[in-house]
Amino acid sequence: MASRGRGRGERGGDQWSQRERGQRYLIIKANYCSKKGGERNARNLAIANIRYIAHRRDRQNGKVTRELFGFDGTLSKQTAYQMVHSAPEKRRYYYRIIISPDPRREDKYKDLDLKRLTISTMLKLEERYGTQIQLIAAIHDDHSPHRHVHTLVILNGRRLTREDFASIRAHARNRSLTQRRVLDRRRRLELLGERSRSYRPPFVDGGNISSTRAHGHSATTSHIARYYARRDSAKGRFYAPAPRLCSYLCPVCGRYSALPYSRTGYRCLADGTYLQRERPSERVREKTRERGLALELAL
Repeated sequence: MASRGRGRGERGGDQWSQRERGQRYLIIKANYCSKKGGERNARNLAIANIRYIAHRRDRQNGKVTRELFGFDGTLSKQTAYQMVHSAPEKRRYYYRIIISPDPRREDKYKDLDLKRLTISTMLKLEERYGTQIQLIAAIHDDHSPHRHVHTLVILNGRRLTREDFASIRAHARNRSLTQRRVLDRRRRLELLGERSRSYRPPFVDGGNISSTRAHGHSATTSHIARYYARRDSAKGRFYAPAPRLCSYLCPVCGRYSALPYSRTGYRCLADGTYLQRERPSERVREKTRERGLALELAL
């Protein structure tokens, strides 16, 4: 049986500096199917790798059939096998690359789009390689605590170098950190929205509570109502007062509009003329929560 050769892009050796080894970020491991047993043996190893990434057993040692994907979307096993058999025999290389984001810094909530990350990384590799490559990949998220992607890359031309692996590792790391920042920002905005919708102001402040306890009285409903009324009239922050809509009239077409007060004024939607505000005895609409819009005279 032919041995499996180890590529230069695999983690280990002198590839990473001492500073990079101390950091925990996205890891890319790679090895290739050796040709010591001939082209046929390398092809058989590639097909065995496809079976492994598609049917590797889960934590409970149960049978699993995972979805294979490539540059053009979902792939079937027969299509993946055909990709291996139809590859040119001369200067052909099969690389097995594992993309594993850091479960603490990058994939903390297990919400990274690993398929998108893999496609972007392989496109970067294709751009650096100079010619088109073929990709067969599957996401493994059921047999280990951290999620990762197994890929089989078919190359035709030359072997990958240390600089190639360093380039795709840096690209994949930047893409995963960018996804993490975007997802964290979206998650933070959702939490702030839920908090603002469920927010309830405190009944009374600390001074009122301490004063009532000092005098031996309890904070009754009337005290709380008066506190809220003062709070609304003073700041209007928690319970905004009902807006008053002033009446405006277009001097050209005579169109009537009830709009909030504005120092700059408004334009008519029909002809664009500046509206005139009815000042002597204008009508003012006040929004109420019980009956909607109510008309009243402001003399």
